[in-house]
Amino acid sequence: MKHKIKTEAISLFNLHGISNVSMKKIADGLGISPGNLSYHYKTKADLLATIYKEMYAETLDYILPGNTYITLFHFEEMMLKFDNLQQRYAFFFNDIVHIIKTYPEIAKQYESSNLIRFKDARKLIDYYIETGRMQPENEMIDYNKTIYTVWMTSTFWQSQKLAIQTKDYTVNKCPSIEMLWTLFLPYLTAKGLEEYQQLRQFVKLPNT
Repeated sequence: MKHKIKTEAISLFNLHGISNVSMKKIADGLGISPGNLSYHYKTKADLLATIYKEMYAETLDYILPGNTYITLFHFEEMMLKFDNLQQRYAFFFNDIVHIIKTYPEIAKQYESSNLIRFKDARKLIDYYIETGRMQPENEMIDYNKTIYTVWMTSTFWQSQKLAIQTKDYTVNKCPSIEMLWTLFLPYLTAKGLEEYQQLRQFVKLPNT
């Protein structure tokens, strides 16, 4: 029953937004009484905390492989996995500011996990620098800011599409990974660009 509750809640959150879905609405969607629902999850905060815990556990797979040569495809693969997660938990990223303000425990966990991701991302970039695929950092290049820009772009990718929906404006209609590559391509060396071109030859960008 708990799995059914979480599945129904995610579906309703994605459809209506978390603030517009009550525990009663979830119970009605499942055809159970509010009391039956509260037996498993006393509050919406408890339910959301469980959903977030599972969502976060899934992101633990987005780690650097050990004892192997890490190609540029690893970056793309991580970002594609994150994009897939965003689509399945769209409500979280569309309502992220509301969630942070309303659910402080989740906010703390989310901030902590992102700080870890920033460190992991820096390790990946340093590795690409050491292996000659990215330019060394200098007074004109601050990779910590680049990492933060990538985080902002990827985190708010779903919600920005809701903000700019005009059909004639096509810049934001591309796949998120295509937008993210525009942030990294200027920093690639000749060796890095050659590897990227090989990547594009064998791995096509996804459709929107």
